[in-house]
Amino acid sequence: MEKSESIQCRLIGQHPKTSLFAEWLTHEDISSSPTKIHRTLIEKQGMREFAIEQISDWILTHHIAESTLVRLKRKREKIIKKYGLDEYLNQQQMLPIAEKTMRGNGAEIILAEYLQESSPLEILLYKLRYNPNVSQSIKGDDVLLFNRKNLSEQIILGESKFRKVPNKAVVEEITDEFGKKLKLPLSILFIANRLSELGDEELADELEDLNIEVKHGKVPVINVGFLLSNHNTKSNVEKNLHSKNPNFIFVSLGIDQPEELISKSFSLANDKFKRGIENE
Repeated sequence: MEKSESIQCRLIGQHPKTSLFAEWLTHEDISSSPTKIHRTLIEKQGMREFAIEQISDWILTHHIAESTLVRLKRKREKIIKKYGLDEYLNQQQMLPIAEKTMRGNGAEIILAEYLQESSPLEILLYKLRYNPNVSQSIKGDDVLLFNRKNLSEQIILGESKFRKVPNKAVVEEITDEFGKKLKLPLSILFIANRLSELGDEELADELEDLNIEVKHGKVPVINVGFLLSNHNTKSNVEKNLHSKNPNFIFVSLGIDQPEELISKSFSLANDKFKRGIENE
């Protein structure tokens, strides 16, 4: 007899069978209850450097538009002559350098990419590119995914957290956000406005209409909480997770030295960004 599909799979899809997440992580869909739906992710031994390489690419994609890289390449010789490339890029600060912001953004990016792999939905806009102050976390929904071909089919709304050490407080912070009742997205019009500025008026119009449908409760919304922390993450989530929202799933990723994963990924992203400008 085939094993029945887990509630975790029904909410966000199966753990990816290809891509970084299949190579880097295994998973466990823990037995659910009316108050707890939890998927835990486990790092495979020896795969940390492989993950850092891929995450660094995602960091660049989420923070910096291709047009920005093209513009900096065009101005490269002028920049080097007038300022020096390192000085110029340090002053422009296109990637965060504050540890808190890097960790928050890093967790958000990992969650966004994971959900794009596990579900049929996708990100329509890399919102971190529009942060007016890269040193601070950007406001609004952390992760918002849609079916581009049928926007009203389903939306996934995700909230991510990073902690060096997990505790009851961070689990309760996430469940306060999602576990009491279904949370609806707040950033649909922000995405619509940015897409309109980019010239995608048709999709922007559809998102404006979708925003009304969502507020009227006509669009299925899945809430996802994500915690990236150390090896004790799974047990802390299991002990402290209590939800009244049947459309809320908690995804946890517990690894040794999670701060190292983020710091090394951002450091490599910075190196790649600089090399991308230096090289034709």
